[in-house]
Amino acid sequence: MDQLSAVIHPEKSPVHYFRGGAGAPLLYLHHIAGLQGWEPAIAELATRFDVIAPYHPGWGPSEGIDEVDDGLDFVLHYIDFLDHLGLEQVHVLGHSIGAWIAAEIAAIRPDRVMKLVLANPVGIWEESIGGEDPFAQNPMRATEVLFADPARRENLVLRDGIMDVLENYVQEMKDLKAAAKFLWPLPDTGVIKRLPRIKAHTIVVTGAGDRFVPPAYGQVWRNQLEWAEAKTILDAGHLANLEQPNRFATIAGSWFMAP
Repeated sequence: MDQLSAVIHPEKSPVHYFRGGAGAPLLYLHHIAGLQGWEPAIAELATRFDVIAPYHPGWGPSEGIDEVDDGLDFVLHYIDFLDHLGLEQVHVLGHSIGAWIAAEIAAIRPDRVMKLVLANPVGIWEESIGGEDPFAQNPMRATEVLFADPARRENLVLRDGIMDVLENYVQEMKDLKAAAKFLWPLPDTGVIKRLPRIKAHTIVVTGAGDRFVPPAYGQVWRNQLEWAEAKTILDAGHLANLEQPNRFATIAGSWFMAP
């Protein structure tokens, strides 16, 4: 059940997604570097949940980035996606840019979200906290800044079915170009104004070694949410799902399973 599928939207680009597991439906919205296939963290969550992991428009095999310009467009995109799958309510795990999108969904359509995990969330900029810019790095090593240990990058960002180094590099650049549309020059989406509207019980997860979105942002997000807790994953950067997949999945799964 972890095969890549596509949902066809009338007059819109198809949504490519992975789906597997059994249990309560869990929508996983990926980070700025896309999906690395059926990742270990997703596979772990699928032992307890029905995990649906789509590519955002413009990432991976999905097209249609010209159809989304802001958070509201993403909300409508994913509400349409859930409607096509016949899913009325879901748990939502958003990571990085996916956390911004997840927060927008929970703020604008709280009726569709059961519980919420925001991991390494982007979308708020504080000058006093700052953060390194992945779009200003050497293109050959652009995603190194997303790891607590840059040496892990080469083994952890290879996408499912892509073994050629050049092909992997081209896809990585395509994914980052898509992310830059929404997060460059400053990763401030205005979502902070809408966070108080979120009613879903939420946990904000940060990586202790995140240089792109330093862990201090976790408290900024938490302070704007009525029902929120926070956790930090040690020895993990922005891509905590790849560097510490078991810990990442355990925190998210425990949050969704808790009464």
